[in-house]
Amino acid sequence: MSDSSKSFPAKLFAFLSSFGLATSVLAMLLVLTFLGTLEQAEHGLVASQARYFESAFIDRIDIGACWRALAFNGYWDIGNVTLPLYIVPGGYTLMAILFVNLLCGGIMRIRKSPKTIGVIISHFAILFMIAAGAVTHHFAKEGNLNLREGQTNDEFLSFHDRVIEIEKVQTDAKAKRTALVIDESKFRDLTAAGQGRTFTSDSLPFELIITGWKKNAQPKRDADHTRSDAVDGYFIQELPALDDSGAAMADEQLASACVAIVKTKNSDDKQTGILWEFAAAPWTVTVGADKYLISLVHRSYKLPFAVRLDQTEEEKHPGTERARRFSSKVTKINGDHEEKRSITMNEPVRSEGYAVFQSTFSSGEKEGTGVKSSGFMIVENPADHWPLISCIIVAEGLLLHFLMMLARFIKVNPWIFSLSLIGAFNAAFALAMWKLL
Repeated sequence: MSDSSKSFPAKLFAFLSSFGLATSVLAMLLVLTFLGTLEQAEHGLVASQARYFESAFIDRIDIGACWRALAFNGYWDIGNVTLPLYIVPGGYTLMAILFVNLLCGGIMRIRKSPKTIGVIISHFAILFMIAAGAVTHHFAKEGNLNLREGQTNDEFLSFHDRVIEIEKVQTDAKAKRTALVIDESKFRDLTAAGQGRTFTSDSLPFELIITGWKKNAQPKRDADHTRSDAVDGYFIQELPALDDSGAAMADEQLASACVAIVKTKNSDDKQTGILWEFAAAPWTVTVGADKYLISLVHRSYKLPFAVRLDQTEEEKHPGTERARRFSSKVTKINGDHEEKRSITMNEPVRSEGYAVFQSTFSSGEKEGTGVKSSGFMIVENPADHWPLISCIIVAEGLLLHFLMMLARFIKVNPWIFSLSLIGAFNAAFALAMWKLL
């Protein structure tokens, strides 16, 4: 049957399952990996990852940064040159296309027979690995935990999720602290002038009105007293979300702000203030005989265990001030049980679904305290072990395929030969891991 006689669904399926599409997607992923690695030298890991690998489409390529990363500026300095793009797919889109391609070509279209069972298993494992990346992107929680030597904490702050917290000031020092939380998704669309939204709760004697949301901003004094949006002599000045080179700033570098209005229930009394996530203290309001603290902060998550920083160390490259290695000795506290652990840059501590990575170090000299501290990146990822499982399944599938081919070559029963050797290999691997652990 000629291609012209095929129906449109058949042509679409043939295209989505073709080797040509797979080759094109893999080639583009290779280019994105190359460019993202080069730009990482100037823009950092978070910004490069967001632009090339987490985005649906790429908005621009920093040619100048890539040029300098390759050390070509020693021959010819081209300065800051960028190439704007709008239709080039990013890593997220390419991985979605690759998933469909593998599903159609590697699972549905492939000939099903004992000869291809190993290849099918391997393709399934790769699909599982791509799915793990999607689950991580959408459902993983990432944040930071900063500790000084001797300090203990069981909470970490999200990198990206912001909330407005409302907490009543307790007169009893032993009373348990509680706070009402409004998620950023409820008010981040309030960017237009005059646009606002009211939040209320039966436990509060007032309503909270949020307006004038700015993703990156700072309070600025209204020196001329001419602005109608000024609050107590200050207004919210919006700042660009791009750095000096024109690259998108990491989300955790942005300082969000908004205007908050507290309106007492069954009364016309109003109090207006500015919420800024870099503020030194929460906004304090008085309603009747009670005081409330209202703040715009990054969402905090509670760990199922506490971490105490016992000692932190830094190794530098000989003759330089560049850090070579960070490490921290910590105590993991779970109830009355304490466990000593060591964390380095490439060796995180994993426990109860969380991974604790060493990310920063401070000697305390810049702060003037002289107290060493460590910054830890905390990740809760429901798909944390999925890539490992995928790699094991890929290895098993390819091993099964090659052993069955070998069995046919030496003319023995392929199933008995292959499964016997795979069973022996898995038993030896399990024994080796048991001895190591």
